[in-house]
Amino acid sequence: MSYVEKAFYQYIKNIFTSGFRILFSKKYFFYTIAFFLLSITSTTFYLIGIGNAELKEVGDILIIIELSFAITYVCFGLFFARFPVKYWGVPAFLAAAGGSVFLYFFPIISPFIAIIGYMGWIFVSIFLTFSLSRNFWGSRVLGSVMFLGKRADEGTILFSGVVFILSLINAGISGYLIYLGANTGDVFLIIASISALIAIIIINIIIFSLGENDDVFYTILAFFYIISGFNLWKLLFYTISNASASSAETYNIGGTLSALFLIFYTVSNYAKKLKKIEEPKNNEILELVEDKKKKAEIEKIEEGEEEKWGLLKIPNSIGPLGILMIVMGLVMSYHVTYLQLLTGGDIFSEFFLSENLLVGLKDKFGVVLLTCILIFYLLNYLLSKDFRKYASPTLYRFEFLPPYEELIERINKVRTGEDSWKQYANMLIKQGVKAGAKSTAQKVFVAPTKKVAGAIGGAYSTSKKGVTKGFNKVFRRKGKKKKS
Repeated sequence: MSYVEKAFYQYIKNIFTSGFRILFSKKYFFYTIAFFLLSITSTTFYLIGIGNAELKEVGDILIIIELSFAITYVCFGLFFARFPVKYWGVPAFLAAAGGSVFLYFFPIISPFIAIIGYMGWIFVSIFLTFSLSRNFWGSRVLGSVMFLGKRADEGTILFSGVVFILSLINAGISGYLIYLGANTGDVFLIIASISALIAIIIINIIIFSLGENDDVFYTILAFFYIISGFNLWKLLFYTISNASASSAETYNIGGTLSALFLIFYTVSNYAKKLKKIEEPKNNEILELVEDKKKKAEIEKIEEGEEEKWGLLKIPNSIGPLGILMIVMGLVMSYHVTYLQLLTGGDIFSEFFLSENLLVGLKDKFGVVLLTCILIFYLLNYLLSKDFRKYASPTLYRFEFLPPYEELIERINKVRTGEDSWKQYANMLIKQGVKAGAKSTAQKVFVAPTKKVAGAIGGAYSTSKKGVTKGFNKVFRRKGKKKKS
């Protein structure tokens, strides 16, 4: 596989491997099992019980239990998860059991709770999608691979052509939805479509103008828009087909799968913090070891900027376990609502909004919310220095690499035997390794009290100069000729 392929697959693999490891660890096993058992059993009994009254009744009870657990997960995740579980574990279980009984005898409350959780998950998932894009394109390792050889002042964002084509398709969808909204008198559809057009205009400004100012941040923002913009496509399908809630949600199975993926991503994102909570005594001992101190110092330098942005203080104050419980609770509420809309269940039978309206309302809300969050991130980038540090991390671009066209030309010459590849390999080894090793030795051994990250940065900068010098000798770039 290529470097880009390996970077992408490694990112996805890390999400699932670290996610599985934390979710099914001893400390979090109960929350995970409860989540999956409730979701799977309620789905199984509800779908099988469509033609069987007894199974249907069991499914209804499981739906109520799942909704009660969803409320409990969110509430205890918000307010109690930072405290030792021995103080709130039993009260949380009793609250979930009591809530199930309460909802069983007062079912009129269920749809309100389900809808709040349903919309809440859509809101949270969009923020998680931005974090997903940021942690891939802005990763110090994987992001550096993606931006390999690209100069900061070269121009626009990565894959700008693909983003532009998708934005044109979305523009056509938005225009058509405005036309349909005008014919049917659907004011909210018109508002959502105009909002989608505003987002498209912002993305094209990024492609043709803003991207050259900070290609890392605007690449992150553009791909965040592409991933989250799927709501516009779902809104188009629902509108033109005039579908019922059940048939529309049948094609929304991707929403449930993406919700499960974002759970693994959330856990993976907090894997290091969760591990520290899991083994506090071991970490306290290891912190006394010199290598551990150096590693912690490097991580602190690389990730310290994330802690400063105001919005990130909210999840940091809640804690990793609290975030996990909140996300699981919102997903359970989303799952309950999705299952009801899919099967035409009983929860919304006496609700003031019909199931068909709820499906369209959800997609319209998602489209409008995406535009608002795009503007929110742009304003934060302009006004907040801490957000700029978080959303536009420094990457190792290796700008000394030759331009693509020049590299292709040299490779063709090597292929035809006109040049030898050995001269380029020797040049890289002699210039790069020599300069890098010299700089690292000076930074680490001569001045050991200095930060290790500074040594790495110095080695990289010196290596860059050394290799650049070597490349200039070999490639003899145009415009660099000496004046006579």
